[in-house]
Amino acid sequence: MEVSYTIPELMSAQQLGRPVDAQKYQGMQLKWQMDIDEMVYIGDTAMGKYGLLNSTAVTTSFVATKTAGGTTWANNATADEILFDVNDLIQDCWAAAGYAVCPSKLLLPPAQFAYITSQKVSTAGNISILQFLEDNCIALKINGKKLDIQPCKWLVGLGVAAGSPSAATDRMVAYSQDKNRVRYPLVPLQRTPLEYRSIYHITTYFGKLGVVEIVYPECILYRDGI
Repeated sequence: MEVSYTIPELMSAQQLGRPVDAQKYQGMQLKWQMDIDEMVYIGDTAMGKYGLLNSTAVTTSFVATKTAGGTTWANNATADEILFDVNDLIQDCWAAAGYAVCPSKLLLPPAQFAYITSQKVSTAGNISILQFLEDNCIALKINGKKLDIQPCKWLVGLGVAAGSPSAATDRMVAYSQDKNRVRYPLVPLQRTPLEYRSIYHITTYFGKLGVVEIVYPECILYRDGI
């Protein structure tokens, strides 16, 4: 990516106290970080490369149907049913890893994360479903620390299509954030020496985007339909 600015632009920016070179660099850095974010989570399907959340090497299944009908959480599932979904996912992933590694992290779509954060366990309860999950998840007893539950925008509509008419579903992902089990080769951004061309100052930044390496697919598990 080329970053360039003119001498008049530099002079104007200096008078205004707004460094145009730094602003353009920050914009370029933002684009670079967004590209890395996309590669880490969903890869580049056009090139046949997949990310942490949609790898073909990872097992996928649907959550259980709720008492009120359907599989989604919002306005459909009780706190106990949501806890069952999470514990079932953790237990299956733990079993797939030969009971050697229990997932320490859970990623949820933003809407579901907001729901369990704001929704109380019951009308008489004084804790959120999120805290209820952290305190009662089997990962707490196995790992000795609370399950790290975080939102991730890339999970929206990433699940297998279901229903009639068929529609994409949301996905949750359990995994262990350990470089020995899943990692991303991050290459530092590099640049060419500053080039002076007429009134322009030009430099080109370049780098390579890696692909997520899922060393042990058994340590990751997907659940759709939430």
